[in-house]
Amino acid sequence: MNNLPRFIFYVTGILIISGAFTLITSDLLTKVNDGTTLGTILFFFFGLIYMNMVTITSRRFMRRLEGPTVAPYVFAIFTLIPPAVWVNIYQDGTATSPAIYVPMLLVAVGTGAFFGHRMGLKAQIKFQENLKAYFEQDKRLHSDPPQDEDENSTKN
Repeated sequence: MNNLPRFIFYVTGILIISGAFTLITSDLLTKVNDGTTLGTILFFFFGLIYMNMVTITSRRFMRRLEGPTVAPYVFAIFTLIPPAVWVNIYQDGTATSPAIYVPMLLVAVGTGAFFGHRMGLKAQIKFQENLKAYFEQDKRLHSDPPQDEDENSTKN
């Protein structure tokens, strides 16, 4: 696999970002479980954040590949691990229930992987077109013979 170093970089990056976000926002997890409007907003906020983590990472990674890949779904798993483990560790009666939070995470990262895969395929097409245009322009620039300044000055 030519992209193994990139893949490992992206997996470790998303694992670190997901873990950091989980730790930074862990105090807000207690509010998700109370049935208030703020709890509902936070519930959807967490879902959108984790979904966007997977979507953006998948799109960026797939941009330079050719064809479909399972990478977005692997990114989804590695995004899911830190918050799912943390909710089970942090659970103490006042924290978020894993029975509510983990299924939301599954839906969020699954949706992120689905949309990230679709956006990644579109980004591949755009990247290939831009790369082709760049090489054509580069070929034109290097194939034109250089003109002397003397020839240009005699024509004027």
